Amino acid sequence: MKQTAMQELKSDLILTKSRTKDSFSEIKNQEIKDACINVVEMTLNSIIKRIDTELLEMEKEQTIDFARHCLDKAKDLDILTAFMNVEQYYSQTFKSE
Repeated sequence: MKQTAMQELKSDLILTKSRTKDSFSEIKNQEIKDACINVVEMTLNSIIKRIDTELLEMEKEQTIDFARHCLDKAKDLDILTAFMNVEQYYSQTFKSE
């Protein structure tokens, strides 16, 4: 299954979040290590939440708007037919996790 750029970014951030603890393995002071891990996880959670609540929908709308723009400019009936179900195509091609 294909992913949009924003979906790939979200996947990368989730993977990064799962690897955070290993990233700070060289810090000896447990309090400092825990604080660093906490800050990174909070930051990543905030970004992932924004992707889920706002950016994926924005990306979908931009893609659909582009396709509609193409429809408006299309002169060839075959092109027009191909773009009739743009929203359905998007949902089937770029399923969210």
